[in-house]
Amino acid sequence: MTEEEIRQLAADYMGYFTRGAAAQDRQFKAVEMLWRLCRDDAGTGFRVIWVAVNLVDADNMKALSFLGTGPLGDLINFHGQDVTGLLIEAARENANFCVALSCVGRSMVSEGAWKDLTGALPSIRAHHSGLNS
Repeated sequence: MTEEEIRQLAADYMGYFTRGAAAQDRQFKAVEMLWRLCRDDAGTGFRVIWVAVNLVDADNMKALSFLGTGPLGDLINFHGQDVTGLLIEAARENANFCVALSCVGRSMVSEGAWKDLTGALPSIRAHHSGLNS
């Protein structure tokens, strides 16, 4: 996918969230396409999620949780510990990503991936909180 296609897919995915019942076919297709990317192409799936996270206002916890319980959970579910290092680094770099990653549910991921996340996220959240104080 080109960078423009990634940006458009991220915008369409978030459009599904923001438009709710008014979502159009394009937004519905974005949800399915991102799920497939998370399943079949972890690198591109991550890039779309990264762009989507950066489209969200920092105080929009609902949108960030939508990303965590949706595509981030899917990415970890399909790829487990192969992607947790990348996701933890992204959480260190970006507070929004950290919030979204914190919304991934325990039941969505393997024991090993959960251990990685719960081992790293508390200190990352504390770091981001300290920056905002």
